[in-house]
Amino acid sequence: MSNETTRLLDGAAKTMAGMCYCWLMTTAEDGIHARPMGRIPAAPGEDALTVRFLADSRSRKAAEIRRCGKVTAIYEDQPSDGYVAVTGTAILEDDPAVVRRRWKRGYEAYFPTEADRAHALFVEVSIERMELWIRGVTPEPFGMKPTVLERAKEGWRLVGS
Repeated sequence: MSNETTRLLDGAAKTMAGMCYCWLMTTAEDGIHARPMGRIPAAPGEDALTVRFLADSRSRKAAEIRRCGKVTAIYEDQPSDGYVAVTGTAILEDDPAVVRRRWKRGYEAYFPTEADRAHALFVEVSIERMELWIRGVTPEPFGMKPTVLERAKEGWRLVGS
């Protein structure tokens, strides 16, 4: 991987890590549905570009992910002019052992009863493509076109350069 690609990935990871929320978009029969989501930071030792959310298996978002599998998440840090759009395949992790292992007490605010917690799952997105607009990281003139990275078998590659 080139130094430039590494620098861009680091910039994307920093922008994403600085955000508590992002917009998650799923495809539905009637179009695109978008909703704000609280992101779950990568655990120590995980890839900093891990995208994970907590969801309810009964939700519209879970049904749309089951149907299509592809999602887009957009992270926006207006003060630093950092914008990252990631697209990839979402996996619904509902294995009770995995949910128990990842569970944090704070999640009980969203799943207050045992019956609710029985429907908790984690959405994990395997990023396949990123579009970046990060001032000071992506090329000038800023905002004219995205810098695009795609994941290939051999790792990340810069597209169109």
